[in-house]
Amino acid sequence: MADEQTAVRIGGVGIDRALALDSARNYLSRRDRFAYPAYDAFASSGGPWRISDADLVAPVLLNAEMNSRVFYALEALRPHMEDWLRHIPVDARLVEAGEPELAQLGELFAVLDGGDIPLKARGAILAKVMHRKRPSFVPLYDRFIDHCYRRAPQAPVPVDMRRTWRDFLPLLGAAITRDLRDSADFFDEVAALATEPLITPLRALDIVAWYAGRTEVGAPIWRAGSPEALAEDEGDEIWIDPDDERP
Repeated sequence: MADEQTAVRIGGVGIDRALALDSARNYLSRRDRFAYPAYDAFASSGGPWRISDADLVAPVLLNAEMNSRVFYALEALRPHMEDWLRHIPVDARLVEAGEPELAQLGELFAVLDGGDIPLKARGAILAKVMHRKRPSFVPLYDRFIDHCYRRAPQAPVPVDMRRTWRDFLPLLGAAITRDLRDSADFFDEVAALATEPLITPLRALDIVAWYAGRTEVGAPIWRAGSPEALAEDEGDEIWIDPDDERP
């Protein structure tokens, strides 16, 4: 466990600040290995208000598992996503969110509560489509972030398998907001490591949370300076555990 004096908190996980910064630097500089800049710079004709076909397949660049069935499911959600975007300013920031703004996150993900969406087109995929549209407001979500915020021993969001996506996202958003505020200088420092393209502090938190959650869920990967260690590791997670696709 990281020393409390030198740790940054990601939900229920404490990470040594220097180690987190080194690992983020590695993530943001290894064009041959990780999702930056591919995901963040992926071109889309949709702009900030529309969802193009390119936006729907962008999650693949974060190693989300997709097929034609998932694409068609997302295509059916396009009107909902575009309607939601019309109500959210391009410069909306989660770090400034109060209850009304957090409820808007719930509205976005509430479309998944219907039960007729293919499993693999659920929370993680929707988050990876919409984060690029509102990169300071919509948090990314996968099983490593889920571990930090919901499954780690000191995670701030209790597990409740009966909870809806509409109810879960405001809780997750509030917990992330607290971390963004508590470690604002650190996440600004991580974000400043990315130059082409720029990233937001929210994306910076995701990068650190990915490392933190994966370190606890799987094999340790706090070895940013070791090419040999990187060669042993398989890079981004390419499969979403169905249990992590429930709120």
